[in-house]
Amino acid sequence: METISSGFHLADGNGFMLDKGYAARCRLNLQFYLWKNSLAFNLHPSIPIPHTHGSPPLRIADLACGTGIWLLDLPCELPEPAVLDGFDIDLSKAPPAQWLPNNVTVHNWDILSPVPEHLVGRYDIVHLRLLILVVQHSDPVPIIQNAYRMLKPGGYIQWDDLNYPDTHVSKANPGADTPAFDRLLQFVRSNGRHDWVLSLPGILERNGFTDARLDHFGDRTELAMAHGDQHLMTMEEFAGSLQQKGMLEEAQNIHQLIADCCQEASPAVALSMAQRPSFQCDPGQASNVVDSSELSDQNKAKDTSQAPAFGALEPGNSPRDLQASLAQDPKQTKSPVRQRHVGTV
Repeated sequence: METISSGFHLADGNGFMLDKGYAARCRLNLQFYLWKNSLAFNLHPSIPIPHTHGSPPLRIADLACGTGIWLLDLPCELPEPAVLDGFDIDLSKAPPAQWLPNNVTVHNWDILSPVPEHLVGRYDIVHLRLLILVVQHSDPVPIIQNAYRMLKPGGYIQWDDLNYPDTHVSKANPGADTPAFDRLLQFVRSNGRHDWVLSLPGILERNGFTDARLDHFGDRTELAMAHGDQHLMTMEEFAGSLQQKGMLEEAQNIHQLIADCCQEASPAVALSMAQRPSFQCDPGQASNVVDSSELSDQNKAKDTSQAPAFGALEPGNSPRDLQASLAQDPKQTKSPVRQRHVGTV
């Protein structure tokens, strides 16, 4: 079946390939809480958060912000008010301006287009998540270069995404025959289309960042079905987008594959691919990469492959010392609001 062998290569050159309606918004919000359950953070604890005392306030950007749920949940981890800006090519999934906290702003911007001049060097932290289908032809460099331009000297990037190369089929009965899920596994691996995720530390460092590291975070076994169902919902949206673009045979093949997987999943089978890579770079320190073998037993990936990726800018002539003061207490209260609007950049 050509569709299965092509996998997510079908997304290349076709723009945004997932849905924008209420069901997609629900899926994105569900996905956020499943990820938070796995990661146990929004910002990686190794990213230092300075006490700015509001002058100037910490500025954080979330690229491809979707429903804005990450930005809305983030303040509970911050020690004081921060300016939180979300960017997306389509704002229909985000709440209207009237419903946003005053410190959260969402902007219409295609992250594959040039960075507007007024955003250059503006942010202390840039966050990205789940851009696996946004990245075109397995090349994340254009997005990385844009994130670099948006950061202040000494700023941090955190990129959370799926580890498709290590995806596998989880089975309550290890001996169960799962031909449909095996075909789905072949589809999502997409002949190596997403292998760049595991190379992000090196790619970041070749594009101006320092001390990039890769951490892996696995999903709890009892949530394997929830993650698996969410992945099938994503596949349904992808098939729907193919159908809208006139790729009817490909869409039909994926819908049939989903139906076969649903029938096969009755004895408890799920596709596990939720490891998120996250990278951070600390200026002036030696680069390192942390894999799942170096994490505690609690955080090791069992059935999944998630990892966040982090990186920091090389210090410039007037770097902002993000390590001067740390505020990592996850119990800190939510910061007050600052500003509110929806705009184009």
